[in-house]
Amino acid sequence: MAVRVAAEHTLDRDEILDLYTSVGWNAYTADPEQLMRALAGSHLVLTARDDAGALVGLARTISDGESVCYVQDILVRPDAQRHGVGRALMEELHQCYAHCRAFVLTTDADGAAGAFYRTLGLVPHTERGLTAYSRP
Repeated sequence: MAVRVAAEHTLDRDEILDLYTSVGWNAYTADPEQLMRALAGSHLVLTARDDAGALVGLARTISDGESVCYVQDILVRPDAQRHGVGRALMEELHQCYAHCRAFVLTTDADGAAGAFYRTLGLVPHTERGLTAYSRP
């Protein structure tokens, strides 16, 4: 699948809600206005669009732009998964934040996402001698 990855600053609410709903991220879609504010407050929002211009993927970061990049969301519409969309988004993020000391993301503890991130050269914190903490 050919996709165009680009930074977007103006996002269509319905298009965004449809994408997040397609992957079952209902905690985000429960409050659409909060989701749109979160996207607006992100350091970078990348979109992946197919040849017809349909939104098939999105990645967003929280960053100081210099020393740390935290990948907050990366999602790909189910029918576009395993077609290089997620890889294209992550490769663009790696390029944008290559100068940052820390490039971090958090994901569920399932094997599928972890295997994908490993193919991109990312490793779990524990393999680097680090521990992550979060509020329950």
